[in-house]
Amino acid sequence: MTDSAANDRPASLRTEMLALLVEPLGVDAMAGQAALRRLAENVDTVARACGCAGLPPSGSTLPWVSGAVAACVEEHELVRLATAQGGTLTLGEAGALRELTRLEGIRPRLQALAGVPVEALRADLAAVAVAERLLPGVLERCRRADQDWPEEIWPSIREIDVDSALTDLSRPRVTRQAAAAREVVLQHSVSAAQDLRNRDLVTRLEKVRDFIAAETAYEAFLSERPRWWRWLAPDARSGFRADRRDALAWAIEARDTGAVSGSALGLLAADDARAVIEHASATTSVTTTASPSRPPATSSADRLATGLLAVASRHDLDQLRAVESWYTKNAALFDRVAAAMDVRSTEPGLRRALDPLVGELALPSGTVDTSRTDYRGIQSALRAEVEARLQRTPYSEHATESEDLVRIIGRIGTLERELRDAMRPLPAVRGRLLVAIAGRTKSGKTTLRKALTRDADRTGIGRGAHRTTRKTSAFDVGSVTYLDTPGFAAKDDDFDARRARAACDSADAVVWNYADTLRDEEAAELQRLLLSGKPLLAVVNVKGLVNTPVRLQLFADLPEREFKSAPGHAVRIAQVAIAVGAAPPDILAVHSGAAHEALSTADRELGDRALRASRLPELEQSLARLLAERAIPLRAVRLAEGVRAPLAAIHDRLGEELPDIDRALDDLERSAPSEQAALLDAFRIAARGAHDRLTAGRQHAKEQLPKLIGELGGADHARRWSDFVTGLGWEGPVSALESELERETRNRRRVLRVQSSPPEWRDDQHPRVQPRPAVKPVSVGTAAAKGAATALLSSLTAKGIPKKLSVPPPAVAAVYVAETLTAASKAVSGEVDRVRQAKDEWTSATTELAEAGLDELHDFVEARLARIVEDATARIDAQFAAQAADISSARERFEQLGRMRTAVRSALDAIDLVLVRRLLSLAGGDPAAVRRARRTPGVELRVWTDASRTAEVRSCLREHLVDVLTDQLEVCSDSRSGEGDGTAHD
Repeated sequence: MTDSAANDRPASLRTEMLALLVEPLGVDAMAGQAALRRLAENVDTVARACGCAGLPPSGSTLPWVSGAVAACVEEHELVRLATAQGGTLTLGEAGALRELTRLEGIRPRLQALAGVPVEALRADLAAVAVAERLLPGVLERCRRADQDWPEEIWPSIREIDVDSALTDLSRPRVTRQAAAAREVVLQHSVSAAQDLRNRDLVTRLEKVRDFIAAETAYEAFLSERPRWWRWLAPDARSGFRADRRDALAWAIEARDTGAVSGSALGLLAADDARAVIEHASATTSVTTTASPSRPPATSSADRLATGLLAVASRHDLDQLRAVESWYTKNAALFDRVAAAMDVRSTEPGLRRALDPLVGELALPSGTVDTSRTDYRGIQSALRAEVEARLQRTPYSEHATESEDLVRIIGRIGTLERELRDAMRPLPAVRGRLLVAIAGRTKSGKTTLRKALTRDADRTGIGRGAHRTTRKTSAFDVGSVTYLDTPGFAAKDDDFDARRARAACDSADAVVWNYADTLRDEEAAELQRLLLSGKPLLAVVNVKGLVNTPVRLQLFADLPEREFKSAPGHAVRIAQVAIAVGAAPPDILAVHSGAAHEALSTADRELGDRALRASRLPELEQSLARLLAERAIPLRAVRLAEGVRAPLAAIHDRLGEELPDIDRALDDLERSAPSEQAALLDAFRIAARGAHDRLTAGRQHAKEQLPKLIGELGGADHARRWSDFVTGLGWEGPVSALESELERETRNRRRVLRVQSSPPEWRDDQHPRVQPRPAVKPVSVGTAAAKGAATALLSSLTAKGIPKKLSVPPPAVAAVYVAETLTAASKAVSGEVDRVRQAKDEWTSATTELAEAGLDELHDFVEARLARIVEDATARIDAQFAAQAADISSARERFEQLGRMRTAVRSALDAIDLVLVRRLLSLAGGDPAAVRRARRTPGVELRVWTDASRTAEVRSCLREHLVDVLTDQLEVCSDSRSGEGDGTAHD
């Protein structure tokens, strides 16, 4: 025998493949390869006689088997790549990684997915859409502040108290505080900052303060959001990473469409996994050619392919390729057998002809088991119902604007995915029963194994030396494989113990070989096995010398002399078990050395006597009984648990989550009308506040008009009016209203992006004012001259000029001058009055024009405010209308999950029924006596039977399963259960 485990040989893999092929007949791999091959040939003969000699409905099984082998080879290659890059990858993880490498378009997105948190890969598209809506807006403030911050000047400015530095730098430079603050600031600056004045430093520090405030607000925002949002927007400088958003949406879409499982997708969060995918995609050593489309779940082709993938981790590449070659040579036979298995359920005649074939084989007890086929049928029916009921539902574009609704949709989607993932492939087929022979080093384990396997060769027996056996070796005897393990409690290394522990954990039963002592390390391992519930038989190995014919003869004649110390050792073993609250195991004293010597002695009569005296036959009988009563039933329990546990987990999770989701949906449905009314009221209040601020601004502007009027009518008229309008700050109420509407919406856990209409007011829209009137010197002089001339002429005309006097006398001249000056003065005064009147008229007209312009601007801004509110109101109305439909869709999905929980409960009851019938069959009872069953593992097992058979079933199960199940057993009459068909109404 080789040093590899029994299940690690091509012959064992062939056995498993044959067992998968004829699984519907209920034959386990324990039957062995030869018996299964004969059964397959007999099936072929009978099927031909019944007219079934073609290919199975899914076509030849060879492509599926070859595809599964190729997938296994690819997984091994992925493990090799991971190891070459310094990482570690199990074959189970490699299977998930293989799913990812086959995704079309994954490689270009690997870089964008660097560092992606696993929580992001568990999210849904609605949650990603919410992040895409909210993050850019919050980042905008940081982005603007970051643009104004000359970080290259102050790379470490965050290390100081910026607010205190601003206060102190604003003081006079001669003060001590200003000087100290300047010194601190310059310590965190580049040399170029030395030339800046304090007020320049203040200006720059204010920008730093603004950025820190924006960043603080951003951090506060992120603290209330899922942690993976930071990956989408790491900081202000990186901004919102649209490439990451796109890659994440692609990955989630692949998961939701079934292209890859959720567990496989989660590997993208690991750097090592992405590196392996990158390398695998860039090389030709990993083949990513798509396999044929999956055959029907109940077909032989699917059973063979999924079964082969399940056992791949126990076999190396050469073994897998050898099995593929063997299957190819026998493909014609295996295809015909697969066809017979596929049509067996629909052809009663063929079924009646095939079923007796199993009885014609001399199979060990417990080998025939139809439970795997039953479990496949339960899974297939549940999977079909899940796929029929759980259809993806489209939501409106407004669904992402309600964070509460998004959260509900996400929870429902998560439950749907977990429900699909719960229907996992059946556990791998188990071959022969594995019995590990364990104990401390130098206890005689190999000698005992050789005696059990009737191996007379003395090679490998330690003869008292430590650690002769360093690896686990496997040896077949009938339907049992014995595992010869390294010893526990070696002097200088625990590696042997780890190997032995792994062999014990994988075995169906353990024979614990006790020598003459029980050291602490040995006792601890024995206690661990007893507490685990592993079927265990303790053997006190008597070690009296029998290495000569005389000594062997003496032992055969007086064996009691060698066994007289055994009871004391048995007490020690019992004490070790009781110390940890475990039931003591069955304990037998055996002289394995005498049994082994009996195999090689030339005197066969002496050999037979010595073998009987060694008590090895009693050990073999006890072991056979242990395997039949505990190991095989425990196999049945483990198989059922492998199918049941994921379904039970999702059933319990649905029970926990669905009531909360129901309440959340009820809250949304009830609160929507009042929430909508409250939000619109808040909008109206905000609009009134904005209107009031605008009206107050208008009044203030009118109060400032007289000052403005005096500045108008000149060459810079347009600029002055524009400066006046800008100084009014009437954009403030607009932006304040937008912010307030968004804030009110956000406070109600909704999303609203207010998009006001672009401004239509232009800077050149100013009042058309005439030039401002003014008193000009020329016009005054002209008026004075004109008035004087008119007065003089009038005087001369009235009084005349003496004919004989060429020059008037002084008195007359004085009169003329006085009249002339008076007239000139009156003319100037009239001109001034006229100009003043014109100016008053201009001021009145200009004021009227300015007020009209101000009113027009006011109306324009007021119209903008109204449009903002109208648009926000319309969007909120649309949101709530769409939300009603979205809630209805979410409610429908919720109700489907509720119905699926009932279906899962029915599937669990069906699994429990199959298990109980299997256990009852192994206990010698009639499986048909059980009508229904319900199990809570480790707590309770309830079984319903006919009233006439309740006592019979109770007695059989309690007598034979007391050491198999820890559940409290309750057997009752089906007629008094009061639960109908046993399906839970929860």
